[in-house]
Amino acid sequence: MMYKYKLKTIQVQTMLSMVLSVSILINGCVNTNTGPPLSQNELKKLEENIELLATEIYLNDLVRVWKVGLKVLNILPEGVVKKRAVTGMLIVDNTEDIARYYRLSTEEGCVVVSVVDNYIADHAGIRDGDIIKEIDGKEIRKSRDIAFENGESSTVVVERDNTRLSLDVKPEEKPYVRICLNETGRINAYAKFSGIEFTSGMVHFVEDDNELAVIMGHELAHLTARHLPRNIRMAALYGTLGCLTGPFAPLTTKALYAPYSRENEREADYLGLIYAHNAGYDIEKGVDLWKRFALEIPKSRSKSFLRGHPASPERILRVKRVVELIKAGNNPLEDFILN
Repeated sequence: MMYKYKLKTIQVQTMLSMVLSVSILINGCVNTNTGPPLSQNELKKLEENIELLATEIYLNDLVRVWKVGLKVLNILPEGVVKKRAVTGMLIVDNTEDIARYYRLSTEEGCVVVSVVDNYIADHAGIRDGDIIKEIDGKEIRKSRDIAFENGESSTVVVERDNTRLSLDVKPEEKPYVRICLNETGRINAYAKFSGIEFTSGMVHFVEDDNELAVIMGHELAHLTARHLPRNIRMAALYGTLGCLTGPFAPLTTKALYAPYSRENEREADYLGLIYAHNAGYDIEKGVDLWKRFALEIPKSRSKSFLRGHPASPERILRVKRVVELIKAGNNPLEDFILN
């Protein structure tokens, strides 16, 4: 009896699985009666077009951030950022979306997505959409494999329209940090030990490259002022002190650290405005930027003693003061007190 019962149970489970599978197949492949019928071919084509547009937007955002970053990096004071071998080309790992966008025959390797006009890579003949295949005889599979020597000429083999070209590239030693784009709607930008990262949300939040340069200058200032290693040390110190307050430790740690963080942010705002101005950007646009922050991100107006950033109104006033100093012909690097 037990055997027959088990057999019947297995048969019922098998039938249910088949019914569910058929139901999923039908619902996934056939239009329902809700609204007008949809063509699966049209839907697929539209999906592909949207993916292509998303790739184009991502690349445009990445290139925009990278180019603004290069301009600001180029005017930094001597010695504040490590110099590296720079060629003036932006290279990313190849993907299905990248290959489709550039109509490449392969999804392997890495691809040039931007070249600075009238600079080293451009003069060498490298173009957008080129696949980097070799550098000095070394096969290149990922962008992390790419390395140039300062002042040393390298032979770069690229694939373009299924044809391999051998090009000579001689890098120049310049201040450089890695600049990345994170595809997220969050409005943010931050400095890391590995470089600068912007979110897509931040790139779309700013209205022009002048505003973008204000943010870029701010994040680079965190690196030039050596805020990151000091932040780690101070966070550890305040964390230790906070532990002495038992259950209030998280609040105590935050209350101790916040004023220190705000001073770092003020310094980054100040230095960043000078960097952006020296790079040729209109930093007065920073007033509009911080006003938009104040209106669209209400918490940025907060003057809470627990906040790690100055409130937006203070940042607006700081921009105005720096602009006044510059227009008056004063040295913008001289310290001033915000009353």
